Amino acid sequence: MTVRYQLPVPPDPGQIQRLIQTAKGDQPADLVVRNARLLNVYTGRIEQKICLAAVGEWIVHVGEFAETLVGPETTEIDAAGRYLLPGYIDAHTHLDSIFTCAQYSVHALAAGNTTAVTECAMIAGAAGANGLRAYVEEARAAPMRVFLLAPPLTPVFPEFESAAELPREVFGDLLMAEDCLGVGETYWTRPVNKLDERAIRNFALARKLGKTIEGHAAGARNQKLMAYLAGGVTSCHEAITAEEGLERLRLGLGVMIREGFVRREMEAVLPPLLDYDTTNIMLVSDLAPPDELVAEGVMRTHLIKAVAQGADPVQAVRMVTLNPARYYGLHRIMGGLGPGKVCDAVLVNDLKEFEADQVILGGRVVAEGGRVTFEVTEPVFEAELYRTMKFPAVAATDFEIAADGPTTVRVAEVAGPTITREIQETLTPIHGNLAPDFSRDLLKMAVINKHSADLAMSIGFVRGVGFEQGAVATSLIWDTNNVLVVGASEADMAVAANRVKEAGGGIVVVAEGRVRAEFFMPMGGVISTLPLPEINRQAAAVRLAMAELGSKLERPWLTFQTLAFTGLPFLRITDKGLADVRRGELVPLIV
Repeated sequence: MTVRYQLPVPPDPGQIQRLIQTAKGDQPADLVVRNARLLNVYTGRIEQKICLAAVGEWIVHVGEFAETLVGPETTEIDAAGRYLLPGYIDAHTHLDSIFTCAQYSVHALAAGNTTAVTECAMIAGAAGANGLRAYVEEARAAPMRVFLLAPPLTPVFPEFESAAELPREVFGDLLMAEDCLGVGETYWTRPVNKLDERAIRNFALARKLGKTIEGHAAGARNQKLMAYLAGGVTSCHEAITAEEGLERLRLGLGVMIREGFVRREMEAVLPPLLDYDTTNIMLVSDLAPPDELVAEGVMRTHLIKAVAQGADPVQAVRMVTLNPARYYGLHRIMGGLGPGKVCDAVLVNDLKEFEADQVILGGRVVAEGGRVTFEVTEPVFEAELYRTMKFPAVAATDFEIAADGPTTVRVAEVAGPTITREIQETLTPIHGNLAPDFSRDLLKMAVINKHSADLAMSIGFVRGVGFEQGAVATSLIWDTNNVLVVGASEADMAVAANRVKEAGGGIVVVAEGRVRAEFFMPMGGVISTLPLPEINRQAAAVRLAMAELGSKLERPWLTFQTLAFTGLPFLRITDKGLADVRRGELVPLIV
């Protein structure tokens, strides 16, 4: 499939003439769907025996069937009473890591998800301007509509961490692109607490261009939240309670309720908000769990859960169609089914399970019976994008910490899947080295700057992982995508880190010097080009191998992605040292 779907090409005068003539009944349509029950997001009603007709990717008719719409070349679909819905929109996701946009499209389209709006910060931090450009081209070639958000701060916390830097002109060029809808999520502490000049300049440019400014307001309330909005922020997907959701709603913010890989907040946030005007409420994934993406699709699961929690089906469908289209200013061409809109539609049997029988994108049938009707073409990236691991090979001795006697150290204790807190523990050196002590669940961890040809890393301790042997290394860590290594053995830490380097990126589990499981993400160190089912198989093998090392983590893959994430409290490790996020400073390992 060679059609690019991001923004449809505006019809020229000749095409407009044909659209008008077909709508009048003077020419046949290219596509006709008959006998449908239309869920009309504009009126909030279910309309019976509706006929939809399209010419190319544009709808020309939504109403009673007319024989003049059908000609010898017309593709006809008898809906036979099935419900006709607009194609679903995931208004906030992260498609720039783990899998390709092509693989995402295969499974998202099959379930009715015709459009996604994606952040690009992961690939920007992992591979800089070249990686971002390659990813943008891959997204634009995807067989569905993939809109972009410009990565705002790379690296996010330069005082704490290193990442591939993104020149300002590259950010500006992307933000000005027609298929880039706004500035990606900017952590509220940067413009509000730090008055970060980069964030403020980004906000000013977005406001000048009339584009959105995506928010990340976790923990911001009252005056701090209002200060964030005063800068121009237009949405937030971080409300974790109904109270937070309502505060955002009453301030005019686009409220994106998250239900996905990172967190699931729909049950806590949505039901109490259903009594209010829901025009500014959207349901988003913030990254779909890869296994759920294959099994159930993306936004279909959101619709099922929203209806089960009390949303009227029309309310629920609006939250994944018309509401996000209005929020992003796309409502003139998509988000609902009417003449002059693009023909993105889903036929489902009922408004409870929302199982997609047929999916139409740009006036073409692209999926039937839960499977796409085309062969996916995987992207080919430049060789340089597979060589982002610049750090030198490491040895076990590189992870040693010299000490003369009992030493008190700061330890990052895992307090939840994405949260750490600081504790202090005293260790007695072995042969002059502060070694891991798995009997006390005190493991070593390190972050290696992958972009440095000289070894640049910091070392610390973590409690709560539970390994009794072995080590794990990964290059998928928010937002820097350097290399994190955690282990009960310094020798195994070296083996794991070197294997990630050799592979160009991924996650590797090692025990007794032997690789037990691995999943490679060589494009920029964060993206695999494997089919999604194979990605899920390898990811499951990694999780099993981590459990066999003794892991007691509830969600090991997520925790390992966030142990070095400086966007959440409290004690984090980066390539520059231990960062106390709340105090906003690097702190020494040894107390």
